[in-house]
Amino acid sequence: MNKKEITAKVHELLASGMHKSDVFTQLSGQGVKDSYLAHAIASYPNPILCSRHGLKVSILVTIMVIEAGLGLWLGYSIGALIGPNAKWIAGLLTAAIPLLFAWGFYNHFAKAYNIFIILTIVQFHNVLRGFTEEPISTSIAVVINIGVLSYVWYVRQKLFPDFAFITPKKVQGEYVFKEEPFSTQPEHS
Repeated sequence: MNKKEITAKVHELLASGMHKSDVFTQLSGQGVKDSYLAHAIASYPNPILCSRHGLKVSILVTIMVIEAGLGLWLGYSIGALIGPNAKWIAGLLTAAIPLLFAWGFYNHFAKAYNIFIILTIVQFHNVLRGFTEEPISTSIAVVINIGVLSYVWYVRQKLFPDFAFITPKKVQGEYVFKEEPFSTQPEHS
């Protein structure tokens, strides 16, 4: 099986209520690396968890929309210094990134959470750049960035509990999955 087929099969089996570890055992060794299979399983959005943490996701989407508005205003202001058309281009480009994240968070894409976490960590040095000139505003920006990063990480852990940093959890070389119910129906023994 190729990656697309494995991902579709993972979604099909998990949607039917099969345990994650059983899905991993059944599909392991069928044409893709175990790391890819584990990532496909870990990034499957459990409908129960998505419903349970829907308010948290809505708050996160709201934060991203606010960031998009601020980005639009900032890009427009900076672009206006360059030229009449640049203000619109800069404004729309700076607003597009948070809106893409908002879309990814709203649709429960684990990759959106992982990419946001990585980009925030990688770009953190840019936030600290102006500390000597503007220590108060830089400190506020640092606190806001750490707060948003922490909240994104928290929501990602609630929706996708099988991720360590950005990869599926491993214990003693074996992938481990937290077994959550995939339906509201009680399990029969």
